[in-house]
Amino acid sequence: MTKSIQQIKQDLNNLESTTAKIAVELENLYQNYLNSLSHSAKQQLVLASYQICTQFYPQSFLGLSLSNRQNLQQVLRKIGIEIEPAVSLIIEQKELDPQPQELNLMAELIKKLPKPKRRKEEKEDSVSEENENKTAEVDFASIKAELEKIEFIELEASSEDELEPENTSSQKLPKQEIDLKNPEHLVLWHKQIERTVKKTLDYTSQKANRCLQDSGIIPDRIPSKIIDVAIQADSNNGGRGSNKQKNSPNIIHLAIESEQDKNKSKSPKNIAQVSLLRLRIAELEFGDPLLNAQRGKLRNLMGEISKLNSQYQIIKQESDVAEAQAAWRSSWYED
Repeated sequence: MTKSIQQIKQDLNNLESTTAKIAVELENLYQNYLNSLSHSAKQQLVLASYQICTQFYPQSFLGLSLSNRQNLQQVLRKIGIEIEPAVSLIIEQKELDPQPQELNLMAELIKKLPKPKRRKEEKEDSVSEENENKTAEVDFASIKAELEKIEFIELEASSEDELEPENTSSQKLPKQEIDLKNPEHLVLWHKQIERTVKKTLDYTSQKANRCLQDSGIIPDRIPSKIIDVAIQADSNNGGRGSNKQKNSPNIIHLAIESEQDKNKSKSPKNIAQVSLLRLRIAELEFGDPLLNAQRGKLRNLMGEISKLNSQYQIIKQESDVAEAQAAWRSSWYED
């Protein structure tokens, strides 16, 4: 039996009322979670800095004068203190940012490939077949060359990201005010909060690594762009080339090969091992039982909101269909 428009509107009002109550609970949960996260991140930043200075670069730290050590520690403490106000502002943003556009890497690679030359009809079949094989070889070589540049493409795309706000067209798009009665908005708000938390932790990690590098702890021969990209990467292994280094929370280990060594395939590889600080949500939660428990509550509540969103989309579709049918009947007349 088809529902009337009045029945559909009543169902929609009931669902929006339920969503509004859950939105209050979601905001309170996130407020508690972010408070715990900022406290845990502050502690883990100090601990990870301690490990980098004493376990991975002890000689560099011992080479500093007492005043330089104290200055380094003071700056790191200041960076940790700045986490709390930055994180507390996240929940206060009640507007949805324009959705980020995902880069289709394969489409970008295809655009970069050279276009195959057309065969001339007047050539003989044997010559045409030979040219076609050559074209195929060129294409495969081009594909291989472009695939080898994937890491370089990531560096180019990510090098300008975190330390300064981007001046992109997406920021010029108007923001949308969050409707706390709309479960779809709550889902988008949740994703926006998670993205902003990660960016805040990445930004904090970058500042801490810059401080360690400026103080002579982390080798200054490592380009800052490499450090920034490594921080933004979200690898479960904690970094590449980390077999020789023990795993430590919120620290990644990289093996970086110089450009000169890449060009000299027969020469011995001069690979630099570097350890960097990187605050990660998963590792912060793993090391903090309270934070982990709060994440569990958020996960369960988001499950309820996702179900409400599915129901909301169904009811909205029913409403659109019912209104369209009513509009059709109101404008239809017999000849």
